[in-house]
Amino acid sequence: MGVFAVSLVVFTIMSGFSILFPILPFWALNSGASPFEIGIIFSAYPLAQFLSSRFWGSISDRFGYKLGIVIGSLGFAATHLLLPLYPSPIYIIAVRFLGGLISSAALPSSSAYIGAISSEGSYARNFGIYGASLGLGIVVGPFIGGITSKVSLILPFIVSSVLGFLAFLLSLIFVKNIKGGIPEGTLRAKLPKEKSVLIILSFLGMIVIVNFEAILALFIKDKFSLGSAEVGYLLGISGLVGAVFQANANMAINLLGYWRVIFFSLLGSAIISIMVPLSPSFLVLSFLIVILVSLSGISQPAILSLLSIGVRNRGEVMGVYQSATSLGRIIGPAMAGLLYSWNLNFPFLFAGFVSILSLLLWFKFRKLYTPV
Repeated sequence: MGVFAVSLVVFTIMSGFSILFPILPFWALNSGASPFEIGIIFSAYPLAQFLSSRFWGSISDRFGYKLGIVIGSLGFAATHLLLPLYPSPIYIIAVRFLGGLISSAALPSSSAYIGAISSEGSYARNFGIYGASLGLGIVVGPFIGGITSKVSLILPFIVSSVLGFLAFLLSLIFVKNIKGGIPEGTLRAKLPKEKSVLIILSFLGMIVIVNFEAILALFIKDKFSLGSAEVGYLLGISGLVGAVFQANANMAINLLGYWRVIFFSLLGSAIISIMVPLSPSFLVLSFLIVILVSLSGISQPAILSLLSIGVRNRGEVMGVYQSATSLGRIIGPAMAGLLYSWNLNFPFLFAGFVSILSLLLWFKFRKLYTPV
């Protein structure tokens, strides 16, 4: 019951969050924002998450993971309601930053909660369900945003805030409070180094993912002369397929083990990143992107499971994880844009290089994770 309650809360939050993906640039433009300021608006949220996630994770370890989920969802709802009240780029940046500071309490606390209620045999299954809920929320949100924006450009902000308040109520009613602990009572590896390697891998992996997110639409437009509709279909389909793979990641992990699942995911990411510039058609490119997202969908539950196994301070560990992925979200798009301005193939070659670097790192420290 706890896994599904928290997963429902996360799905609701991420749906509300991603509603603004197609709307926020237009709202910012109508408010007088320059392209540079729009970039700052999008960077403000992950920057705030990077700064505050570890703090919230530590607070949730001390007072209970439910507190972090409740504070994060309520802060998300309040700040998204504040966003459209004043049409000024500086105001939007400030509210986005504030929203990131407060709402960053939710994800580290929710992932720590999943780890705390999981046993040795259920980590992969539970984190797979959790990750699938997160991914589905990101897929569903833009559809809601696009539909509601046809009524009014302010309506998506209201719907986003309502979903935040719904997540707040769900967490208040259905999520039980749990503090840090080790239900399985075992330590699996040299704790500090084991977790540090996983955090670094998560940071590098996020750079690869957002590298694709940032310039995929431009690449499709410039290479295949296609528009936003085709990009939207591709992102929607790949997101749904990725969510299915996440929900069933435990099957691959039970068959291959954590180390091999992450290894093959990194290897596939490196190969696909290098193959993307060679795609002869949009259909081939779409096939490659779906495989990439599916591999990411399998590896994320494995990484979250390994992060959660054998630690008392799950909230803090997941807070560091959230900070690392947020930093990747800050660096990745800027790097992708710079490389794309030089050559449209460079961002994908860079993603391949980062994946190979991750693969070498994972192989170097394999003794920390085998035979798990």
